[in-house]
Amino acid sequence: MSADTTQVRVGVEGAVYVAPVGTTAPTDPYTPWGDGWIDLGFCTEDGLTEALNEERQDFKAWGRKRPVRTAITSRTNTFKIVTQQTSAHTVSLFYGVDIADMTSSGSADTQYISWNEPENPESMYYMLGMDVIDGDYPKRIVVVSAEVTAKGDIVYKADQTVSYDLTFTALEAASGVSPINYMLGKVALPA
Repeated sequence: MSADTTQVRVGVEGAVYVAPVGTTAPTDPYTPWGDGWIDLGFCTEDGLTEALNEERQDFKAWGRKRPVRTAITSRTNTFKIVTQQTSAHTVSLFYGVDIADMTSSGSADTQYISWNEPENPESMYYMLGMDVIDGDYPKRIVVVSAEVTAKGDIVYKADQTVSYDLTFTALEAASGVSPINYMLGKVALPA
């Protein structure tokens, strides 16, 4: 493989979307997101952090010091973003409250939403869509089922935005369906 500067990517910008599980997702990295996908808006300049954690078991042969085989016993994919826009969708994700359980009151200058924190929050599942863009080189990730599994602190102060630190964990998909689909634009398979 020769050195090729066009293959050096930077996550210059991007977008993160959520949708109800089962929503139709784009099948390539160039098609716009369709009906049902909600853009979570601005994220902090830290961008998107993807992590893949694997646990393995080593199998050793009798009298041998090194493994003769390994097996993956656990695999967890997480995606972390910090959203900067305060909307019904971002607070729903952070507080674990379904939008259907929120109340909208007032109008115009007195408009507000309210909700009660649930005594026993139930798991909420989403499809997760992410675009990472470097000029005209897109990377798209679609997770067919995800849940918010970690949240950072919300800081209220004059020198930073009110932001919602969310980590999504990819969950197992239905039988025969890949839980995560990756698409890299302008990358070809070797001949």
